[in-house]
Amino acid sequence: MLGHYVSVALRNVRTSPFTSAVNVVTLAVGLVCFVTAYAAGTFWSSAEQRFRKVDDIHVLTVSIKSRDGSGFGTRASNFTYAPDVAAEALKSDYPAIAKIARAVTIDRKTMVANGSNAMRLFSAAVDPEFLDIFDLPFVAGDARSALSSPRSVVLTRESATRLFGVDDPIGKTLVIGNAVDATVTGVIDAIAEPSQFGRSANAQLPFELLASRDVYDAIRPAPFGLPAGASLPPGAGWFMIGTIIYLYLPPGGELSAESLTRQLSDFGARHIPAQMLRNQDYTFGLLPVREMLGGNARDFFGTGLSFTSVLLVLGGLVLGVACVNYANLATARAARRVREIGVRKALGASPAQIATQNLFEAAALTLAALVVALVVFALAQPLVKDLVGADLGATFFSKLRIWPALIALVLGVTLAAGAYPAFVLSRVRPVSAIAVAQARIGSPLFSMLLVGAQFAIASFLLIALTVITLQNSEMRRNALSAIADPLVVIENPTSQTKVAVATLRERLSAVPQVRAVTEVMATPWEFFAITSVTSSPDPMSPQHSTAMQQVGFDFFDVFNVPLLAGRVFDHEHAEDIPGTGPPGGLGLQRPPRGASDAQNAGEPPKPQNIVVDRAFVTALGLGTPEEAVDKLVYRPPPPAALAAAPPPQPPMRIIGVVEDRSFSFFKRPTETAGAMYSLQADLGITVARVRAADLDKGLAGIDAAWKELAPNVALSRRFLDEIFDRAYASYVRINHLFSTLSVMAFAISVAGLFGMAIFVAGRRRREIGVRKTLGGTTTQMVALLLTGFSKPVLVANVIAWPAGYLAARQYLNQFPESIPIGPWPFVASVVITVAIACLAVLGQTVRAARTTPAEVLRNE
Repeated sequence: MLGHYVSVALRNVRTSPFTSAVNVVTLAVGLVCFVTAYAAGTFWSSAEQRFRKVDDIHVLTVSIKSRDGSGFGTRASNFTYAPDVAAEALKSDYPAIAKIARAVTIDRKTMVANGSNAMRLFSAAVDPEFLDIFDLPFVAGDARSALSSPRSVVLTRESATRLFGVDDPIGKTLVIGNAVDATVTGVIDAIAEPSQFGRSANAQLPFELLASRDVYDAIRPAPFGLPAGASLPPGAGWFMIGTIIYLYLPPGGELSAESLTRQLSDFGARHIPAQMLRNQDYTFGLLPVREMLGGNARDFFGTGLSFTSVLLVLGGLVLGVACVNYANLATARAARRVREIGVRKALGASPAQIATQNLFEAAALTLAALVVALVVFALAQPLVKDLVGADLGATFFSKLRIWPALIALVLGVTLAAGAYPAFVLSRVRPVSAIAVAQARIGSPLFSMLLVGAQFAIASFLLIALTVITLQNSEMRRNALSAIADPLVVIENPTSQTKVAVATLRERLSAVPQVRAVTEVMATPWEFFAITSVTSSPDPMSPQHSTAMQQVGFDFFDVFNVPLLAGRVFDHEHAEDIPGTGPPGGLGLQRPPRGASDAQNAGEPPKPQNIVVDRAFVTALGLGTPEEAVDKLVYRPPPPAALAAAPPPQPPMRIIGVVEDRSFSFFKRPTETAGAMYSLQADLGITVARVRAADLDKGLAGIDAAWKELAPNVALSRRFLDEIFDRAYASYVRINHLFSTLSVMAFAISVAGLFGMAIFVAGRRRREIGVRKTLGGTTTQMVALLLTGFSKPVLVANVIAWPAGYLAARQYLNQFPESIPIGPWPFVASVVITVAIACLAVLGQTVRAARTTPAEVLRNE
């Protein structure tokens, strides 16, 4: 029987090679999408498997949610970075935790030097217990004690080769951050992918150098403007969220992950200062370390789904289009096989045997399509890496469990694609089938629904693609179009380079091609800060969250932010220059320089001058930009833990109002009151505006000025465009992902519609002949056929619109500045899908419409 099925299947392929080829190609396209999504899920779900203790390692997470339900809490759901001080609190509260280790990024481009050989490496600092929790692949040094000694570092083999060549690095000294001498105590091999320590786009800690914790403590600048070496005030450490805290909870231990998760429900309330809990809830939890890489627990743009789930859904949609296409074409092709089916049934074939034969053919074509899809998947790894940010090929084919999954996929696609054609063919009656050479089988309405389903999915993807493209283009335009000249960002903090900010500003300003120089606390689009302000000194007055930017002189000139009212910071107003102090809200701000002893003794401190944007003025109800100038705003009272003997808390005077300008892709809280800018000294990042016409000379001048100031320190500079593109990369990948899926879905739909046009046009030639005999013209016949093909496409668009709108709204809700959803994405969807559908069938339609009556009626 099997041989019979094979021979019949091969004969059907030979008699209908075009249809068979279309089915194989379209199924292959759908399978490529689904296999890629499945491979991504497999990649992320198998993360960290090289570590023996992976099933017992967890990461402390924190979720922050505003009491009024604003959007900021959603963005910080299950955040895998926690306050550094939480580690000590965990040790104190839960001594049964077997091991706790902190990991914090020193710098993605830490200056590391071996004599004259200097380079920049991604460096992280960890506690010694880190090496107990993760069995790193050591090739030199003691795997257990390599980071137990002060000022010790572990290098990757690649980094060690770059720094020391073929020499043995163990015991040799490196200078970290141009400030700390450290000894190399270990070398490790590359960590096998997939891993959070690997090189995929989602890797949180792709370190090239691991340092003992004291190296980080010696290099990092004093927080909140405190003097170097000063300890944090009690409670202030909970403001500093940037440490990954790993917990090892072995099986059979005193404390399980489930038990600890329950006990963490009140962990925040016991330790976090009361003032922080006034407006926001902090919830701590645990995340299995294997889920760190893929973000399986993270919310993909507010959908409630992980990125893996979204990929599988999108890949499944495209594969669904391919299955629908197969079902439609197979049903249409079956019309030519009704006489064969009738003869087989007359000779004793049962409906089950007929259905089995057709399912066998579907399985054979699906298997052929899978082979094609796997070859394409392997060859398209550069494109796949661009779409999902990971090299999936090596890990996908190395997993033994993949092959049972692929077999299940073939069976699933066979049933999804072949069940309907097999069903309608098995119901063919022998008498009616033998009487005609070709008949229309199956439900015409169902066939139209299948075509509509294909184009509904394609239309949904097109609407989403249009909105994503428009939003991403608007983000780029708003971020960069207002800045005519290139901005060069120099990330060499004084604490490491020993070059004073004022000295660097002076030397860069002397370069003829440099138009202006400023400083910022953090690079735009990569980091942002939120603080709280009130419009009244009353401690119970409503608080407003606001984005906080700490900047240097000439910031608004360098970044071309228009002034609406008042003035900006300048050297002519000494009162603009503040004393060193913390960001707003901590109660650690020092009085301005020049304050009298009487003021220091208890008189109200002088206000700190700030510049705010238009949104800030509107949110706090300060009137027009002109009316807001010279008005005071206030910081909320300090946390109770800091309020024992707080220094005077100065109000803030608005000296100028500028136009709104966002330097973050992150969605701010719904109550966020725009942004405020404060002048700060000794900021770590310098930005120079260079004349575009003389960019090369300007860069050469900057490099020369730096070499004179710090000849032994490599200059780290980037264009602002590069910083934007790096932060923007995830949105670009999403854009490319939807573009690729949309193209594939349309390709399948068009191929299917073209195949359908061949059968429909052939079937309706007799009808066309009769109509033309009765006076119909060729143009009328073309319009008749195109209308028939366009109807299901139009209906599909109407069905896709609500889903497309909801998906677009969900995407746009994540941005501080989003485009309005107008009618154009939906109009464009209709126009494009109908136009593509008409072009796909136009050739066959015109050929059928030009049929002469004599050709089809002469045998009547």
